[in-house]
Amino acid sequence: MEYLSEHIQIPLVHIKNGDIVEEKIDIVVDKEGRVIQGPYPSVQDAYHKALESLSNALGEVENVLDALEYRLEMEEPVKPGEIYAASYMAHALYYYAAYLYQLGRELGARGMAPPRLLSYARALRRKALFIRRYARDVRLLHATVVQLSLDASMKRLTWLGTVALPAIVITGFYGMNLDWLPLADNPPAVFLILASAVAAFAYILNKI
Repeated sequence: MEYLSEHIQIPLVHIKNGDIVEEKIDIVVDKEGRVIQGPYPSVQDAYHKALESLSNALGEVENVLDALEYRLEMEEPVKPGEIYAASYMAHALYYYAAYLYQLGRELGARGMAPPRLLSYARALRRKALFIRRYARDVRLLHATVVQLSLDASMKRLTWLGTVALPAIVITGFYGMNLDWLPLADNPPAVFLILASAVAAFAYILNKI
């Protein structure tokens, strides 16, 4: 690419307060690749610094995902925002890793990046891909945990509604104030019948 012979921009990324922060390393080089303006003595040094920063960021995101996975497995509360933030960082770092790898290939073709740095960039790209897939697995785990929690809540509500069925039926009859109903003039006895029916029904449901 023609602009690399004059001006090179290398992204420097790191994690700060749970978010990705990007800085730009601006370097101006001559036709031989010597730095004539910039914060680093050579393009190789700047590129190595960018890879090291990316490696540290990937490690931090991996630690975040490990912590989230552990909390989900221990059934500890995890906010959806935490899952989203970790997933966003994992995806963003993958694209940075892919960009730096492609940039390394271009720099290597011009003799400004040695093969070892290109191998390092390739390894970081593979690690970034792994972390992006890891983030997807953590999202799926979180979705599964939420679904199981909803299923458990629905099961409890269904159980309570079913247990209350005898009470609804009995109170429906006795609420009509019909004199011919057994024990209609004895509220404590009716309450005892009601409690006994609910307890028996709950016992039967637990045995099913």
